[in-house]
Amino acid sequence: MNVGSVSSVMEKLKDDYDKSKNKRSWRVLQGMNKEQYDTFIAGDRNIWQIKSEEVGPGENIAVGARISSFDEELEKIMRQGSPVPFGTVTPVRDRFTVIMSGVQNYSSESSNMLCKEMLSSKQAALEQELQGQVERMKEDTAFRRRYLEHKDRIRRAYL
Repeated sequence: MNVGSVSSVMEKLKDDYDKSKNKRSWRVLQGMNKEQYDTFIAGDRNIWQIKSEEVGPGENIAVGARISSFDEELEKIMRQGSPVPFGTVTPVRDRFTVIMSGVQNYSSESSNMLCKEMLSSKQAALEQELQGQVERMKEDTAFRRRYLEHKDRIRRAYL
């Protein structure tokens, strides 16, 4: 598994989706794990994970990877959750921006099950890469201040 930037993962996803003969079978499942979102995109017997963290209002950083082959057991989990609108806009180098939209299933319980029970060996590399990106960005004092203020606002909203 090669952990990469979200733009490189989305570029590969877009290429695979464009070549897919069964576009209607593609699925998206998203859930929250602590302060990070886990988004799973499955299609053509492959599953990708994008792990992201909100670092400011409307601003996320993310990493991702192709993490597994997609089998019937994973498909059952991907179908759980509440249907909600899904949309993402990802700039891709040397190309137009990739825009994905549709309906996803949202279930933190199902996404956590995928992370912990089905795909646990892949999680450490994704979390380490995402945390490394956040830490590098926090070296900029202006970003660090905005980041900490944003996290404080989120925490206070749940008190």
